[in-house]
Amino acid sequence: MNKILLTIFLLTFCFYGQAQEKTEVLLLGTYHFGGNTTDSVKVINDNILGKKKQKEIDIVLNKLEKFKPDEIYIENEPIQQVFWDSIFTEYKNGTDIKIKNELFQIATKLAVKLNLNHGATCVDWHIKPEKTFAEKEYIKLFDSMNNYYSQNNIPDDEPQSKYEKEIIQKVKDFTKSMADLELIDVYRKLNSKSYLNEMFYTNITSFLDIDKYNMNVFWSQNNMIRNVNIYQNIIQDILKTKPKRVLVLIGVGHIKALKNYLEVHPTIKIVDTEKYLE
Repeated sequence: MNKILLTIFLLTFCFYGQAQEKTEVLLLGTYHFGGNTTDSVKVINDNILGKKKQKEIDIVLNKLEKFKPDEIYIENEPIQQVFWDSIFTEYKNGTDIKIKNELFQIATKLAVKLNLNHGATCVDWHIKPEKTFAEKEYIKLFDSMNNYYSQNNIPDDEPQSKYEKEIIQKVKDFTKSMADLELIDVYRKLNSKSYLNEMFYTNITSFLDIDKYNMNVFWSQNNMIRNVNIYQNIIQDILKTKPKRVLVLIGVGHIKALKNYLEVHPTIKIVDTEKYLE
């Protein structure tokens, strides 16, 4: 009788343990290497292909390797997946590739270093070209909002609160210094709680401090809608492929929002990024 009870207990424990197994997610906020961005605030002259920066990249890769992700997600749209698959194959086969951006320098190099059977997965999203009914309807609203500005002579430079001005200046000052800093130190700063909060504030909520023309709730939501779609691309792939560990390499301005979405999902466990940057 005792043996039967013990067997039942062990089977129940094993089943429960398997049911509770979660995908570990490491969210790594990054800047866009080589000035490869349309963002108004960008890093220039980082000489990412130079010997010094290449050594610094190796340090970052060695730290990320310890996490051993099964999947790597990057800030490029799914329509670009074929291109990045080909870059992964070429680099794995020994081709000398001189792409500056972090999608290659971090994500692709890490995938090869880990001997993954595929490269990084593209999960970014932009409203255009619109594909679904919802996207087409949103474009109509977006265009209508922009037209309202021109029709009513509303200036682009709306009033900013003193807090918004202060945080934006802090971000600009740090951005100017990035090229001269060790890359690992840049990543430590970018992924600190205080910096992630500042980026969320500047990108999402700072518009709401002063809303002279009663339009900024829309622009705050507009900036968040991309995060929602990126999250959907990530979570649907995780639920489909069921990896044990994933790395999300994405612009630092998206990290706090993605963390908020991911950490409440019953299949996800967010790991401490700073631990892997020590």
